Amino acid sequence: METTIEITFGARETLPVMIRNQARLLGLTDAEFAKRLIVEGMERLVADSEPSKPGKTLEDFLVRNGALYPRE
Repeated sequence: METTIEITFGARETLPVMIRNQARLLGLTDAEFAKRLIVEGMERLVADSEPSKPGKTLEDFLVRNGALYPRE
């Protein structure tokens, strides 16, 4: 199941245009660029909390290190 987070900006806020401009420079959609910003911000919050745990596959690695939930 996908999760959607809706963010609303006021009519006078410039951040949506700044996001759109940077996204276009990088060849990304607004949503892709916003997700990148969120991921980078979250990485700073948990940086150096503990070393990564090795995995048997890339998916196993991502699950063990909290990037994905295990498949049901």
